[in-house]
Amino acid sequence: MEIKYLEWNLHAMGGIGYEIPSFISNYINSVDIFVLVEFCTSNGWGEFKHDIEKEFDLYCSPFVSKGYNQVCIGVRRNLMYKLIAVKTVDVCDVNRPEFLQVDIEIENKKLSIIGTRIKTESGTKLIQYNYLKGCFKNIDRFLCLGDFNCVYKTLSECFSLVAEVYGPRIVNDYHSFVFKDGDSVGLDWLVEKGLDSVYNGYKDVKYSPIATYDWSFLTEENGYLGKTEYDYLGIKGLPDHAILKGMVKI
Repeated sequence: MEIKYLEWNLHAMGGIGYEIPSFISNYINSVDIFVLVEFCTSNGWGEFKHDIEKEFDLYCSPFVSKGYNQVCIGVRRNLMYKLIAVKTVDVCDVNRPEFLQVDIEIENKKLSIIGTRIKTESGTKLIQYNYLKGCFKNIDRFLCLGDFNCVYKTLSECFSLVAEVYGPRIVNDYHSFVFKDGDSVGLDWLVEKGLDSVYNGYKDVKYSPIATYDWSFLTEENGYLGKTEYDYLGIKGLPDHAILKGMVKI
């Protein structure tokens, strides 16, 4: 069974003075499973929920208070899946990543969908990676999507004994984030175990066969005022990472 997925860091920055941009739903409604990180159920949540729940079931990690991000996972209802469990962690714990796990059964197979973001402010990145490794060891089949705040090589070495890491082909100038100094890197990745295949079914498959980064949301209409994928974005309230997307088979 083919599943189209998408992951996107929305740059909510803990929801302080934040409103979910109205254009977000336009870019996520063409997939089967989406993961939104650095997300917050703040202003605009009602409209977003109304739009997306027409076709998706939504699962969110708890809202604690302003200053703390959430993870949102959407699963298209026509996948005809059965919900088994929803798991999360204490977002206030600096030793834990932002994390949400949705366990489902689909075509008589159990699949765990995990959304995560590694926190950078706490100085505990290695502890957070080790927490994820502990989770991965105990799951037979999972799809984990997120902002790992880490380059591919380092992340692959970290998870080498417990999971596989996939993403767009960085050597072909694919990147998901640009720093203030202009350096560009891939930070958003797919981590999996037990899936049949991972691939890019979009038009740029020749240049990046496993997955792709989509920057098509960078338009003046969406508030980016001439910015391109090679610019540092840093616009308050607007996503500053590319959309990670592709396909998997289970």
